[in-house]
Amino acid sequence: MKNNERIVIYSLGFILGMVLVSVIFMRRAALRDKYYDSFQDPIYPATVRRVEALPQDIEEVMLQGRILDFGYLPSDLDRQQRVWLIKFKKSYPHVRVVQSLASGALMYSAADQIKLTLRPGIDVTDLSPMLNALELRLRNFNRKHNIAIIGVLDTEIDAVPRTIEAISKWDSLYQSADPDFIIFRNN
Repeated sequence: MKNNERIVIYSLGFILGMVLVSVIFMRRAALRDKYYDSFQDPIYPATVRRVEALPQDIEEVMLQGRILDFGYLPSDLDRQQRVWLIKFKKSYPHVRVVQSLASGALMYSAADQIKLTLRPGIDVTDLSPMLNALELRLRNFNRKHNIAIIGVLDTEIDAVPRTIEAISKWDSLYQSADPDFIIFRNN
């Protein structure tokens, strides 16, 4: 084989390889964009009308985030909890801080996902009808511990409890549905 033929064959292989890689990346991007994740919406940062200050006994790392939203649950008329949605740049980018008005206790969890512990014998693929019906996204799955992490319905302060309530009719698939709690190590 002559050098000119080798160069032509190499060039054709290179061009075909680039086209193939380009098609693969475009397909992945199309599949990724198919699932809408409301917390990734660049328009999200809410217009917060009235924000109360974070509690004084809050974990210090929470003060580094930016408050996106604030409110009372279950409603302004029947206040039982104060809820802040905080945005960070690393690890848990959207955090939900909940303070019980009765006890003052604070709970920290991811604001954009919940944790499902699946029943024995249930595979993550069995969640597809539920996820499709509610337009939720599977974010992660740990086969060893049979845990699935799924997105929430929207970006409101009550999205986590409303998502847990919405999936309750599929409770035959999971043992528990909980906020994805953040636990701090005491130094």
